[in-house]
Amino acid sequence: MSLSVLLVDVHSTRCSTLRAALEEAGFRVVGVLADDPDLYEAVARMAPDAVLVDADSPSRDTLEHLAMLGQRYPKPILMLSPRDDRTTLAAAADAGVSSYVVEGVSPALVRSLVEVAVRQYQDVEALRRERDDARADLAGRKVIDRAKSLLMEHHGLSERDAYRRIRKAAMDRGLPMVEMARSVLERSAD
Repeated sequence: MSLSVLLVDVHSTRCSTLRAALEEAGFRVVGVLADDPDLYEAVARMAPDAVLVDADSPSRDTLEHLAMLGQRYPKPILMLSPRDDRTTLAAAADAGVSSYVVEGVSPALVRSLVEVAVRQYQDVEALRRERDDARADLAGRKVIDRAKSLLMEHHGLSERDAYRRIRKAAMDRGLPMVEMARSVLERSAD
């Protein structure tokens, strides 16, 4: 299955050329937006694998929109620019743009740029999910440790026995251990 790309460009001649290059490179162009007032709605509706944006869109602050787009609908974003501008390049990187492409790209270059951007984005997203899962796991372990300490203090239990009590209560009630530990802490606060 080919990757899908949403093209955002107000220059119809350049847009036609870029669309042809994308399609020749094997991508499915799911939409072409000229001056869409709601880029976010369009991305949510079309669900592209990547977004390719014209850097010179006169109707909006492109970099600010790209930063907000990356927060609301995380996608790899490639920016097409008519010139090699280091200031814009730095600002684009700060806004979360995956690739900054200077005009005049061949289908082969477009294919490699989009594929690399999508794969790097997927790798970064996988790392973020792993990080978030690890943080949640650590937070859960801290809750369980506080509940064990509370049971040890109030009932004179060993750490092992406090853990077993929480685990058994969680199993009896069909709850995750962390939820049972929170319940133990909440009851002790009352």
